[in-house]
Amino acid sequence: MDRWSPPVELSRQEQPLMKRLTRVRALFGSLRLHRHELFDEMFREQLEDMYRTTRDSSINRCICYHRGHMTARSQKILGWAPTVLVALFMIFASGLAKFFIQDGTPNADFMKALGVWDHRYLIGALEIIAAVLLLVPRTATLGFVMMVGVLGGATATGLTHDVKGNWPWFPFVLILVMMIGAYFRTPELLARARNPESVPNPGKAGRIVSWILTVLLSLATLASGILQLMPPANAEGAAFIERLGITHIAVPLGITKICLAILFVIPRYSAIALVLMVGYFSGALATNMTRGFTLPEYLPLIIVLALLAITGWIRNPELRQRLLGRPVSA
Repeated sequence: MDRWSPPVELSRQEQPLMKRLTRVRALFGSLRLHRHELFDEMFREQLEDMYRTTRDSSINRCICYHRGHMTARSQKILGWAPTVLVALFMIFASGLAKFFIQDGTPNADFMKALGVWDHRYLIGALEIIAAVLLLVPRTATLGFVMMVGVLGGATATGLTHDVKGNWPWFPFVLILVMMIGAYFRTPELLARARNPESVPNPGKAGRIVSWILTVLLSLATLASGILQLMPPANAEGAAFIERLGITHIAVPLGITKICLAILFVIPRYSAIALVLMVGYFSGALATNMTRGFTLPEYLPLIIVLALLAITGWIRNPELRQRLLGRPVSA
């Protein structure tokens, strides 16, 4: 690494500037005159040890992991291109289309087979709102979390309905594409996982409340996941699983719940787990709504999503910094 050696003598450009410094700005002149004493050999060696570009430098690895050796223009393109593609698709090809589909058409029959016909206006509105929030820089983080929930619901709906021509994993592919843009546009989503000390502190009261909610949500998710790994205890349990349409994926869903519950408890990965939990329980809610369940039956899932939102707001202040117009953790 090239070491900076500050010159002692004033340059021709600096000499007239030093003469113009008033009493109030005399400190700047003094710092310039004694710069070589402040940045002595020992201090420069310490700086070099801190920022040496080796594999042992955690700071350098953190920066390279997040941005890599890329220009600002490349980062901007990689951040905006996937985001715009997903947002435009969700607004025009999916969201607005749901408001103009006429009954009796093949698209209407397809939506009825998926069980989303009666909820098409609600789903279309959510898709448009999430896409707009995703495009606006100040609400990009909120839009990303909301879009994960919307696409998680679409993925679950496809997996629980055996409809010809349906590709249930397409919404999941959109999530992956959107994640590429979020990686460059909203670094606060991974800030806690990279460096927990770089994120804001929720405070003592916030930690207590958020931990109570975190433990409750994690235990409920863990218990539900363990139950799904076990065979149904009676005919009613088997009928309930059949009604949900998850007989063929009950075990993978149970394993997923257990993994999410464990990940959600770990503070360093709480933000990542929060997004995944929102996507999962949004999928569970969509499954209940499209499989003919009534509001009282899927109301607990709405409460869980509300508790997740409250927990994330308190426990992960870095996720709300952009929305509140504050400096974002990178």
